[in-house]
Amino acid sequence: MIDNPLWSKLRTGEIDANNQSLFLSILIKGLIYNLNDKISVRGKYVPHYILNTGDDIMYLEVKGQDHSIEPLEVSNEDYIYSMVPRCLVQPGSVDILTDQLTSPYTRGAFTFDYDDTLYTFSAEYRRLPIKVGVSLKYVLDSLTDAFQVIQQTFVQQAFINKFNITYLGQTIGVTYKIPDNYETESMIEFDGATLEDKNRKISMDLEVETNIPIIYKDTIIPSDAYVKGFVLGIELPGDREIIDIQ
Repeated sequence: MIDNPLWSKLRTGEIDANNQSLFLSILIKGLIYNLNDKISVRGKYVPHYILNTGDDIMYLEVKGQDHSIEPLEVSNEDYIYSMVPRCLVQPGSVDILTDQLTSPYTRGAFTFDYDDTLYTFSAEYRRLPIKVGVSLKYVLDSLTDAFQVIQQTFVQQAFINKFNITYLGQTIGVTYKIPDNYETESMIEFDGATLEDKNRKISMDLEVETNIPIIYKDTIIPSDAYVKGFVLGIELPGDREIIDIQ
């Protein structure tokens, strides 16, 4: 029998291969990494990031909120500066594209990190096609910068863009574009400068499409036991069945 301490746990479901890495987190990080090299203003690339602190406590502490001296003295007046230009990324809806489902009998390899050792397995899986909506909000200094971002967006994102991410050792292709069914006014909107905010803001939406590989645990075998479509003589964990060479 092949000496692989992880194999039995994967096949019996003690360890779920499909829930060891956060696919959507890897997807959004890959998108942000790709966008950081797409849009530039005055020769410098615009940073894209997700603003997520959990609640207002961190924000108030940074601004100098001190309940012990209020209301006799005023706190919460320290200024917080954010980089301009910048782009705030907000993930939205996640849809399953059922009309693009593939055959559930595709065999492929995946890697798994366990006890500081990297294991490689072979298993049958189905690719689940999904579409993720992502909202972008650019914050800019001037109308000229806004026009520059709009032009680069049309040139570089109006058509399908491609990049790759790595999930469980597999290279997964990803595409994104501006939705075709949006009017220009809805696709890119100016949130004009007011007396309180002198920055220009541009909001737009992207549609990100990719496939999540879903592994069938009952078909997992060590990769060195699967050679050119043949399964070597191994003793399966759980049911103790013997698979002979075919």
